[in-house]
Parts: sequence; structure tokens; C-alpha cells
Amino acid sequence: MRFRWTPHGGLRHAIPDDLTWGQAVETLCGNPFIPQQIGLWRDKNVWPTCRDCDVIWRESEGILPWPRNS
Repeated sequence: MRFRWTPHGGLRHAIPDDLTWGQAVETLCGNPFIPQQIGLWRDKNVWPTCRDCDVIWRESEGILPWPRNS
């Protein structure tokens, strides 16, 4: 499944990429979310990333967790 990142509750959360305006979805970390402004999502990538969404996303993509131990 593909995901996109969107601002919600002060953090940047991962949500399914295949959705439409007003459709209720759940973030990867389990928060309910109803997107209202699809066109603005790509402009909000400066919000801090939700750690739980990031861990789940990285696991789904086969990417090591961040930060990595050296």
C-alpha cells in the first residue's frame, strides 16, 4: 500500500494514498482523520513527523528505523 504524509493534530501523519476529499481514514498510528483540503497537503511537510507513523511506514517499506545506532 502507498501512503502520503499530511498535517494533523500538530504532526505530519501517514495516511493511505488512495482516498478522496471527505472520506474518513485512519493514520498509520491509528488516529481517525477526515481530509478536507487535499491540495494543501504537499505544502505542509515542515510539520514534525509522527514517530509512530514513521516507524510503521519504514517497516512497510523495508527501511531501517531512524535514528540509527552507529
